[in-house]
Amino acid sequence: MKKGFVVFLLTLLISMSVFAYQLSPLSATYDPTGAGSARVYTITNDSDSPIAIEINAYSRNIDLDGNEYTEDASAYFQIQPQRVIIAPQASQLVRVQYRGPQTVTRELPFRIISEQIPIPRGAQEEESGQMISFLFVYSTSAYVRPTRVIEQVSTSAEVNEDGKLEVRIENTGSVHQMLNSLSVSVNGDDGSSYTLTEEEIGSISGQNLLAGSTLRIVLDVPEALQGASGFDVEVGYDYSYSA
Repeated sequence: MKKGFVVFLLTLLISMSVFAYQLSPLSATYDPTGAGSARVYTITNDSDSPIAIEINAYSRNIDLDGNEYTEDASAYFQIQPQRVIIAPQASQLVRVQYRGPQTVTRELPFRIISEQIPIPRGAQEEESGQMISFLFVYSTSAYVRPTRVIEQVSTSAEVNEDGKLEVRIENTGSVHQMLNSLSVSVNGDDGSSYTLTEEEIGSISGQNLLAGSTLRIVLDVPEALQGASGFDVEVGYDYSYSA
């Protein structure tokens, strides 16, 4: 059993190295117009076999609990070439041009995603079933910068209909904010105060709070705050926008 597992693992690693590729940059900022509205991406085929790649653009959103969802944004970008076959140990340049609204008052977040697609390799090889294929996907960040950079978040807290304390952090500025090393303190209108633990903050710490988005933290009402009827929130995090 152990020997069989080792053989499978070796096959897995070999197959992964055969089909590996690199994409850069992993994050890019676009201007709404002018020369800065286009970026060039480099795809490098590190393997000994040709690979096929398809590149697409998606708009990016997050829900209250920090889950990301995307939607097709092909109307916002021109990608040339969109599909490529790259020879072994070779590179391909891909030009991505923003074609969306030229007036941007709030940063527009996108994903530029490169996805490896299968290349037909002949019926004989397919029937042998000896090659394990892994199709790699790179999901990169892309932002269209706003006219004015405003870094600002607003906060609120209330006891929701389920009797839980719900703390909300809203990005009311014009650019995204990374909630690195997030700290959250809730103050009651009766003079009480409570600082959330790392466990209570959970995965919200380190989240990318997109412009116009809101994240929430839901927890049992701390004993220290149970006498309060109203709350205000103080947050701190380690991030400063730059582009």
